[in-house]
Amino acid sequence: MMLRRTWRTGLALALVGAALLPACGRRKPAEVNDVTASFKVNRTRAPLGSAIEVTYTWTTGAGFKKLAKDYRALVHFLDPHKVMLFDEDHVPVPPPTSWEPGKTYSYTRTKFIPNYPYVGEVEVRMGLYHDRERVALKGDDAGMLEYRVGKMELLPQTENIFLVYKDGWHNPETHPQNPAQERQWTKKDALVSFKNPKKDVLLYLEADTCFKCFPQQPVLTVSVGDNVGVTVPIDNAEVFLKKIRVKAQDLGSEDWVDLRFGMNQSFVPKLMNPPMNNDDRELGLLVYHLYVGEADKVGDLPAEAVVDAAPLAPVPAAKAASKPAPSKTTPAKKS
Repeated sequence: MMLRRTWRTGLALALVGAALLPACGRRKPAEVNDVTASFKVNRTRAPLGSAIEVTYTWTTGAGFKKLAKDYRALVHFLDPHKVMLFDEDHVPVPPPTSWEPGKTYSYTRTKFIPNYPYVGEVEVRMGLYHDRERVALKGDDAGMLEYRVGKMELLPQTENIFLVYKDGWHNPETHPQNPAQERQWTKKDALVSFKNPKKDVLLYLEADTCFKCFPQQPVLTVSVGDNVGVTVPIDNAEVFLKKIRVKAQDLGSEDWVDLRFGMNQSFVPKLMNPPMNNDDRELGLLVYHLYVGEADKVGDLPAEAVVDAAPLAPVPAAKAASKPAPSKTTPAKKS
């Protein structure tokens, strides 16, 4: 009898617990803010190591509630197994704290696709976050308040124009704040060559330099082929991005094209006064990304974002240090 009562009591408690469990485990759904994220890329098929232009749009509805924190944009690129290949997290423009109801905020960013060991379709997700807090938005939630906004396809790196790094380059090094990012110093002058596609090309250069290490303003000259290019005065230590269009006729008729980077000066950290460190290399420009693509494959770019390569002014010849002495066999002419 005792056994029967114990079994019945246990069954009753189990049923009560089962009834209470969903209620206890049920989490209150996050309140959805009236914001919709969208993603547009200038080409949906792009090789590894290439550059794409991504337009991000945030649309606020009439029910939008003010965001009081400095939320960042979450942008994840995932493979079909939902493994994140790379991200493009950033601060939206303008910042979300300034957003108002019934507005559309749109801006374009350049993304350099990493050389990740994967080719195929990727899914793009977006969201907003601050530390570990995420905002519930309108849209197709893939879970964890990440919203599906588009797809694209990654192609093999061999689809790119291959660059051959020649004279004037130091070995690649990792960024001290981001070990996943590689960068490379040039000397005062550096040379890269690429196979001539006999078509217009677009050159992407993302770089900076140690602005304070130069006694005067550093100036970079990028020249392509037969003396065409652009001159880039460097105003500060911030990373800059230049997009240069070179016409097919300016690439010449040879099978290979020379791409030159020339700084008006260089520095050696060890020889500075006082010394910066023990680095005894000659340094000029610090390059984060260098990409050359056929213009008709790169996709549309805003006209104002691209500068056309133009004939460069000839470099003035250096003045002679002294008047050459007359030849012993030929008497100097009198004036």
